[in-house]
Amino acid sequence: MTLREDGSVPLVGIERVLGAIVHTLSHPDLHGALVIGETGMGKSAIARRLVPIIDGQHKRCFVIRGTANLAEVPYGSLGAYLSDASPQALRSSLSALRALVAYLRDASQGRDAVVVIDDAQYLDDDSSHILTQLVVSRTIKVVLFSNGIPPRSGELFSLYTDGFISRVDLAGLSDADAGTFCETVLGGPVTRGAEAYFARQSAGNPLMLRALLDHASATGELVLRDGVWCLTGRFHPPGPPLVDLAKTLLQGLSEQERTAYEAVSLSGGLTSARLARLEEDAVAQQLLRRGLLRSPGSPTGLLRVAHPMMTRVMRAIVPAGRSAELRRQVFDDDVTLPPLQDGRIEYLNWALDANVPVPAAILLEAARTAAHVSRPESALRFAGAAKTEGGDAASAVEEARVRVTLGEYAVAVAMLDQVLAGPARPGTLADAATLKALACVRRGDDPAILHDIAEACAARLEAMGSGRDGVRPPKGSLDDAVSAPEDLTLLRLLGWVLEGQFDTARTELQSLDESLSSEETAPPAHVPVLVLTLRGMIDGALGLCNAAHAELRAALEDVDRSQGRLEHLRAPIVAQYVSALMGSGDLSTATEALDEYRRQPLVDLNYLSGALPVLQAVLEVRRGKYRSALRILVPALVSLRQADSEMLLPYALGVAAWCAHSLGDQDAAQAFEQEFAQVAGTGSRPMLLVARAYLAAANSGSSEGGHDLDALRELAEAAGSAPYPASEKDALELLVTLGDTARAWRLAELADSFEGSEAQVLSQYAHALTASDPDALLLAADKAETIQKVPLAADASARAMRLYADKGDVRARRLALRSMRRRQSLLEGVLPHEEGDTRTSHELTSREREIAKLAAEGATNRAIARILVLSTRTVEGHLYRIYGKLGITTREELAAEFTRDQEQG
Repeated sequence: MTLREDGSVPLVGIERVLGAIVHTLSHPDLHGALVIGETGMGKSAIARRLVPIIDGQHKRCFVIRGTANLAEVPYGSLGAYLSDASPQALRSSLSALRALVAYLRDASQGRDAVVVIDDAQYLDDDSSHILTQLVVSRTIKVVLFSNGIPPRSGELFSLYTDGFISRVDLAGLSDADAGTFCETVLGGPVTRGAEAYFARQSAGNPLMLRALLDHASATGELVLRDGVWCLTGRFHPPGPPLVDLAKTLLQGLSEQERTAYEAVSLSGGLTSARLARLEEDAVAQQLLRRGLLRSPGSPTGLLRVAHPMMTRVMRAIVPAGRSAELRRQVFDDDVTLPPLQDGRIEYLNWALDANVPVPAAILLEAARTAAHVSRPESALRFAGAAKTEGGDAASAVEEARVRVTLGEYAVAVAMLDQVLAGPARPGTLADAATLKALACVRRGDDPAILHDIAEACAARLEAMGSGRDGVRPPKGSLDDAVSAPEDLTLLRLLGWVLEGQFDTARTELQSLDESLSSEETAPPAHVPVLVLTLRGMIDGALGLCNAAHAELRAALEDVDRSQGRLEHLRAPIVAQYVSALMGSGDLSTATEALDEYRRQPLVDLNYLSGALPVLQAVLEVRRGKYRSALRILVPALVSLRQADSEMLLPYALGVAAWCAHSLGDQDAAQAFEQEFAQVAGTGSRPMLLVARAYLAAANSGSSEGGHDLDALRELAEAAGSAPYPASEKDALELLVTLGDTARAWRLAELADSFEGSEAQVLSQYAHALTASDPDALLLAADKAETIQKVPLAADASARAMRLYADKGDVRARRLALRSMRRRQSLLEGVLPHEEGDTRTSHELTSREREIAKLAAEGATNRAIARILVLSTRTVEGHLYRIYGKLGITTREELAAEFTRDQEQG
């Protein structure tokens, strides 16, 4: 797969625009459309695509292209259509109008005339006047394409304000359309994080998006790994192509407009009051009309550049002296941090560009945040600048944090070992120990190492005489955001959670709560948030889903209230929150939580590429969308191989193997299993067990003679002995649905102890299996479908159908069969665990199928007998047996049965 080298810009998502224009042209009360889009939105390409569509609708399309060079030439834009008119005729607008009408009528040959005008803002006054007259007189319909800047002549554009034509605004590409665009240009799939990055940086502008792709692929920001295009996390200054594009976009700006645009770009966003220090409000309004700035939406909101990529470009092309002077005029020499979402990172970059002193504490906090919102170049810059303020060790920790987020775990550990061995403040040592521990477990070390690292750091602090003394670091100091004893306790708690020692973790968490509540001063803000997060993780693993939801949601709300100080915690808490929602069966809220994070102004691209798509894929698996899940998983796996913050790679490989098996691709399932063997020691022990359960399920149908469930049974028993309640529940669900109904009692017992709608459904399903109650199974199937667990709903329907058959209840069996078939039709791929007899027409004997087919087509018994050379009594006997096998009583039902079989096969 290689980058398309023709430099073309693919047309993605324009069908909606074309449909809107065509609909307007067919409207009896409208006479055309005004299509507005900034430079690079593909207006000319849309105009070209529109011409054959119009010509194919018994209309005749005429194309006019406005240019800046002809804007001052009378009728310059209409030259091609007035070439036969005499010079005298062109001296009068009426004569010119008549000449144009004559040409259009002759060329149209009785068809309706539609005039398409590209770059209509450059149309000269005279052309605009006579075209307006033709539209008002209903002689023609018109489609105007404009970039939104004030037109050379406003008469034609007034058709919109006067209600003669409609308006169509060209919006930027959505993330999904941007992903399609990237795949078209690159020749292969991209990660979700890369998709979001390019969509955000370009604001969905296709021309900018293409330029960004060219830049990213040329500089190594974007690389091909295992057939998927991924961001490396290292971003480079814009090269000449991006700079040239920026200059083109800014062409024609006045000096005042250029100054205002530069200030807004460099700052990350300015209020109108701040910008008024440089230029009048009318300048900003002009930039808004041109689509170069975005409206704040409120009087106190920020004006921002419409295309975030321009901030990088302007920093590269604005001379350093001019940049510093602009900042001085806007902010003086103050350092007053704006909210994180209002451009704090750009604000600090501009301050450093202008050599404005920034306190080390501010720089270190900003470095941590920048590392976790995929701004590694800013994080390294802030950390480096903080060294000059006396924070060498703390700066080294933040530089190591960038290495961790990039997946460079060995490098990070080496850097952190130096910090831990050298002079540093207690809080910095605890921070270094925590970060080193995370790097170690993410690279595959046993979670027990977290305890070892915590104990080593505690011993170092004890030797320094820095144990708990009840004194908090002063507000604003370098240790203000950390508290060594609590941080080390939190690290030990994480170790117990990863090891699955939930009882120990709960006991220690209770002790920490009591310790924190006994102190006179409040702990640093991150401590209670992490306490809530760990408690939510523990409760979710124990099946206390309602409590887990409340705790993790509260943690996210604390992040929201932190004014950016805890933003680095948002993505991991979202991941745990979504996991808890899935465990309870609330798939809709889980989907909403994922979407909510994607809409955040600042995101961690690693999470968008890896961890969160894995969770999205698991949601699809629970809905029975195996093909969709695998399509999401493949790029996510590539991202996780590079950086795996949540240690989800083994789990994702297990889920991928199950999806591949469900789709009948055993070779892919085996490949995923082989890779799992290489990373089988990474991450949470309970989650690793679930991953092995998926792999065992994927292998259960590979032996002759049916399902081999011994490995899955052993895993379920191991989870029960550990105990890992949530993992046991997942393993038992797989085991029972694959056919081991003897374990249904344990699934029922476990589900009864869990909270959440999924537990209720599993309880009803398992109890119904234990009691061989088909009515209860159908009720469980209905509830399972309600919470989107379609595979379980299909399985419960199939089991109910077989139980009705065993009882001889033909009609009830028939209803269950229909329910099962409908639910199976909602699944993607085969049901490898589907067992037994669905009694379709395919199991009839060949003679029965012949008779059933003829009867379904409407043939009478006598006609069937004549065609097949049988007696009428023999045909009647066959039909009786056919009706019994299929659970039906009428020929109408038989016809419906054969129609369904033809549709499904």
